[in-house]
Amino acid sequence: MSLNLSSKLLGSIARSIGPKLGISKRAYNNLKNIMPDKSQKERTKIVKGMWENLGRVIGEYPHLKKLVIKKKNSRIFIKGKKNLLLIKKRKIPAIFFSAHLANWEVAPMTAIKNNIPVLTIFRKPNNPFVSLLLKFFRSNVPLTPKGTEGAKQLIRSLRKGISIGLIVDQKMNDGIEVPFFKKPAMTAPAVAQLALKIKTLVIPVQIERVKKTNFVVTFHNPLKINKNGKQKTVLEIMTEVNLLIEKWIRKRPEQWFWLHRRW
Repeated sequence: MSLNLSSKLLGSIARSIGPKLGISKRAYNNLKNIMPDKSQKERTKIVKGMWENLGRVIGEYPHLKKLVIKKKNSRIFIKGKKNLLLIKKRKIPAIFFSAHLANWEVAPMTAIKNNIPVLTIFRKPNNPFVSLLLKFFRSNVPLTPKGTEGAKQLIRSLRKGISIGLIVDQKMNDGIEVPFFKKPAMTAPAVAQLALKIKTLVIPVQIERVKKTNFVVTFHNPLKINKNGKQKTVLEIMTEVNLLIEKWIRKRPEQWFWLHRRW
């Protein structure tokens, strides 16, 4: 199937079936918990949109290279490219952080397309067949699995001057408690810990699906690690990170993965 058809078909199937699954109760509960101002009709619309987006992501996996790497590509619009190129200008690596919004696989591939190598950490799927498929689809993206060895690889990568990519919107039970939508949420502190340990740029990356299989990838200004001549604390940095992600979600709530057990 073509990219457009694959994305549309899987999106339609997921939108039809997903909201009827028991796991959707978690999405509704999350919405009710942090967006109490939304009506039931609005929540239903968001959940259906979330499932459609997720289905589209699955349908787009076999076409990732075509979607991003193709030379003459009008599907990806980059904003804040100057922030991406700061890595070359300042000759230091970056910690790119993002969230499960739109098609999150697009971000590291967009950087790589612009000759910025990025080592991305990922959670290895439990299903070995799915794991093999994803490895094939992501063959041009350097990856390291979550865990102790993966953490060591991230540190080695930064010290060698190679940037890393982190998705930081999931719950981490042994993380730290950070406000997220004004409610305490266990959060992975790796972004802050690495930034305070190794000289890097901390660049927020926002991904938005704007038209079916078209995306806007925004490389925002780097976060400031120092304040009044002193380094910020891990909590201060991660609070800024969560506030940014919250802002992105509020803008396009139907594109976030509400099925996370985040709170």
